[in-house]
Amino acid sequence: MKTLFKKTFEGLSLDLKEILKLSEKELEKRLQALDFYQAYDLVLNAPWEDKAKLILNSPYPEGLVKNLPYQELFLTIKASSLDLSVELLSYAKGSQIQFMFDMDCWYKDRIKKERVASWIVLLFHAGEGKVLEWLKVADFDFLIAMFQKFIKVYKKPDDIELIEAMDFLPYFTLDDFYFIEFQNEALEFYFRRMIEILREEMAETYFALLESVIWEIPAEVEERAYRWRNGRLADEGILEYFEALDVYTILHPKSLRKIEPIALPSSEEKEEFSPINIMVYPGEEELLIFKVVEAINDPYQIGRIKKELAWLANKVIIVDNVVIDEIEQVKKSLDKLWGSLNLGIEYLSQGNREVAKSLVEEHFLEDLFRVAQTLLKQLRKFALSVTKSKDFDPSVLRYLDQPYKGYLEGVLVKKINEIRYFRPEKIGTLEEYTFFKKISEVNTARRYIEEIGYIAPVMERMFGSTLSWIKEVNQPGRNYDVNFLTWSGLILTSFFHWKLNGEFIFKAIPKSSWAKVLNELFEEKEDHCELKPEMKETFFKSFENYVKTNWYYEGELLNSFLNFVIEKLSLEFRNIDLKNPPDPKYQTLILIDLNH
Repeated sequence: MKTLFKKTFEGLSLDLKEILKLSEKELEKRLQALDFYQAYDLVLNAPWEDKAKLILNSPYPEGLVKNLPYQELFLTIKASSLDLSVELLSYAKGSQIQFMFDMDCWYKDRIKKERVASWIVLLFHAGEGKVLEWLKVADFDFLIAMFQKFIKVYKKPDDIELIEAMDFLPYFTLDDFYFIEFQNEALEFYFRRMIEILREEMAETYFALLESVIWEIPAEVEERAYRWRNGRLADEGILEYFEALDVYTILHPKSLRKIEPIALPSSEEKEEFSPINIMVYPGEEELLIFKVVEAINDPYQIGRIKKELAWLANKVIIVDNVVIDEIEQVKKSLDKLWGSLNLGIEYLSQGNREVAKSLVEEHFLEDLFRVAQTLLKQLRKFALSVTKSKDFDPSVLRYLDQPYKGYLEGVLVKKINEIRYFRPEKIGTLEEYTFFKKISEVNTARRYIEEIGYIAPVMERMFGSTLSWIKEVNQPGRNYDVNFLTWSGLILTSFFHWKLNGEFIFKAIPKSSWAKVLNELFEEKEDHCELKPEMKETFFKSFENYVKTNWYYEGELLNSFLNFVIEKLSLEFRNIDLKNPPDPKYQTLILIDLNH
């Protein structure tokens, strides 16, 4: 993890990493020496998953929580364990709690019942006093919409006696006038207690709320609650989902907006902490954007950058994570944010640090982000043009080798904002696909996709339709099934068959001829086996002649792919003993007929 604008904290003589390494006992001792403002500064700069530890070990837990920016407290709770979350929530003020509901209980423009229930339960664990504190400041339309999803309210008809009415009305009532039916038995306790608290402490709200639950049209009240919610979030610099979508709209480099001097903070304007700690980068890579930001010393520029980063981060987080379940989702969005900013300035500056610095100082960061996303959309458009080419059947692409398959799939994700860069060295790990961060990564992915577009028609012309490939693999006695079939397997099996029978066709090699064909193709060196030079030369020459006759010759693309195939062959057979060849039953590159 990388922290920008690194600082040593007054009163501790340690930087953040050193502070977080302290034992809990030593940390508590050190924090006792800090005044409130020093402790607050420390907490603001800490990663979300460490904030709770610092807050609860400080002498001012309640003051720190109540003064945290709303979004910082929300993300801190998301990053903390359940017991720490409850303790933090017990110190929160009502408006901060309402922010939790505003931020986490909506899916686009609709309230999510299960998320409301989660926060209600958490709030009760923090104490009924905290529930009352929230109810006193909660948005009334939100309360109506929320209660309509969990209860039904009935009133006793005026022309029927109470004893008769109780035969068909729900059992729960506080005043023999409103009768309440709970929709979810598991949540009945919490909503019953909220109604009782309202009746005892906020009688006017109690009557108005139950009347509204009866008479308000759910869709209309939810729409009103949504508008009020958007207004409150806008006050915190958070746009609603549909407004934030413009962060992914196309922007041509020539349309970059220049920052007017008026956009910089004035000399009298006090620097405020951003509502989200964007200055922490979750990755480990050294990117040009960090070198540029760290080279900026002008405090006004630093203030502007922090505010723009917070605004931009909120847009990306809202669009990428309609619902935030884990803090890792936020970290991934921040990883994308930094990666895209780096990609944008690398692309526009051609790697020149001074030009990159000018771009950051003179243009809006959102525009630099959008230029990077435009570049990725162009890459995706190119990939789509390859896959939809009329020169070959798309089914051919199902049998791509890695890393070709990975690069293509990373770009052709369903959602445009999830375009990823494939990292073959990390295959099988959580880092197999990462966000594009460098122009070299864009060029690499494009080059592999370009090779796919060139080779795919050659594969179909040379070996026929994919149905014939599948038919050959599915014959009885084959050493692998169609899940292991790849372009390299097609080519190399045909190459082996050519050496054996003089025909370059995809047909399984008889097991009885396995040792013979290996000895004809390979030769032993001092400590390894390798393909005979004349065989390799024939292989390349034959392909060159074929594409010149049946397609078109593009030497760089053809040789790159053929070198990949030969390298794969070399790695497979590098350590074999030609006198005692490996059992073909376990071979997954060359198709073998084990019955003959």
